[in-house]
Amino acid sequence: MKKRAMKKWIPKGIYCDGCKWWHHIKTIKLNRNNCEYTECQEVCWTKPKNSCKVDIVKCDYMNYIDKNEDTYLWDRCKECEEHDSDKWY
Repeated sequence: MKKRAMKKWIPKGIYCDGCKWWHHIKTIKLNRNNCEYTECQEVCWTKPKNSCKVDIVKCDYMNYIDKNEDTYLWDRCKECEEHDSDKWY
């Protein structure tokens, strides 16, 4: 599908809530084997503050998969800036 046709399904506002093109792929739970904080002495997943995870999401409109939470797609914030009502100009 062309981007021009895909654009009509993107909701207005700054969030991807209800967007047809935003998908949650999976959640990776981090533990001692795959965590970047090796100096941590607590046992993983015993308390909410030491429960580390990474959400992997995809935007079909931008054809982008956010694997390391590099963008705000994991928090459902728009990165495509289509129908964005809070632009700075």
